[in-house]
Amino acid sequence: MNQADVIAFNKLKDAIIIISAEDLKQAIRECLQEQFSSMNNSPQQDELIGTSEACKILGCSPRTMQRYRDLRLFPFKRVGPHKALYFKKDIEAFRDNHLIKK
Repeated sequence: MNQADVIAFNKLKDAIIIISAEDLKQAIRECLQEQFSSMNNSPQQDELIGTSEACKILGCSPRTMQRYRDLRLFPFKRVGPHKALYFKKDIEAFRDNHLIKK
């Protein structure tokens, strides 16, 4: 790193970077997707979904999803104290293999 790089870096650390909430969510999802895929060797193009969408797919309540998480019936990733993300393919596979079809 030369002196010009150090000066540019020092100016950058004092800068404020503004990012939209949606861009931040997308960046977090991409980061988690990379970590998740390395954990269980899944392809990176798998879609991550939240609890509400997983509940819709399974036809269950958020409390039931909590019970499923506690039982470790499928992989999930915590984002903060109250947010969980799931691979959509894992939720659909659970639905197809474990729930009674009408």
